Parts: sequence; structure tokens; C-alpha cells
Amino acid sequence: MHNALIEYADLISLLTAVGTFIAIVAGVVELVKARREHVKAKEQEFNSSYLTISDAYHRLLELSVAYPHLGIFPWQEEPADLSADDLNRRDIFYEMMISIFERAYLERHKTPEITEHFWPGWETFLRRQIEKPSFRKYWGIFDGEGAFGAYDARFEAFARGLDRSR
Repeated sequence: MHNALIEYADLISLLTAVGTFIAIVAGVVELVKARREHVKAKEQEFNSSYLTISDAYHRLLELSVAYPHLGIFPWQEEPADLSADDLNRRDIFYEMMISIFERAYLERHKTPEITEHFWPGWETFLRRQIEKPSFRKYWGIFDGEGAFGAYDARFEAFARGLDRSR
């Protein structure tokens, strides 16, 4: 009977060891699975953020091809004599551009890729755009509160800060 108890105890120890091993392996598998899902979710978040901004910017570029004389980009000259229709078009393009900048600003910390690789370019672009007199006049936040107040207050404060630092 004493041997039977020892064998029974050995069996319990063996089963406990096997169960513990299985639990550890299952835990590691779950951790790896959770990490993969986290990485995939972050990748999807990056793709969603980046593609939304990229698509809007490409749409603006496509539209601007039809109206290059409006000079909406920082690398283009300010036109001196635009018709009333062209002034309205330019304002619409500026509205689209500000919306893109705002979205990039709000999305900039969602992933390290955006923060490190994309946002610095957008910030430089906005800095250069702020130098355009027609853009400054349209947006209006540099000399007052702006015409509409339709943008995120943090974004407007950021843009004002860029303006003060130039």
C-alpha cells in the first residue's frame, strides 16, 4: 500500500508538471497571438490614417492641375490678378488644404511611423504655406480668431505657434 501511495503521488506530480507545462505553453501562445493582433491593429490604424490623408492630398493635387494659375502651393508664385471665380476656387482649395493639415495634425501621434516619418514633412509644408499672404488672409487666424472657428482649437494654436516662430 505504501508503494501504491508513492506511485499515486508520483503520478500526481507528473500530471501537475505536465499541466503546468501545458499552461505555460498555452500562455506563451496567447501572448504571441495577442502581440500579433496588436501589431496588426496598429498597422491597420496607420494605413487608415495615412491613406485618408494621402487620398485627400492627391485629390487636391488632381484638382489643382486644372487650375495651376491659382498658385495655391508654397512653391508656386502668388498670382496678382485673379477673377472673382478664381478667388473663390482658391479659397476652396485653401479650405481643403487646411482640412488636410488639420487631419494630419490630429493623426500625427497615432503611430510612430506617422510621428517620425510623415508628420515632419507636413509640418514643414504647413510652415511654408503660412508664409503665403493669400493663405494667411484666407485662414485669418494669424491676425484674429479666424472667420469660422471650424478647426480644432489645438490645431489652430499649433499653426499660430508656427507663425510666431518664423
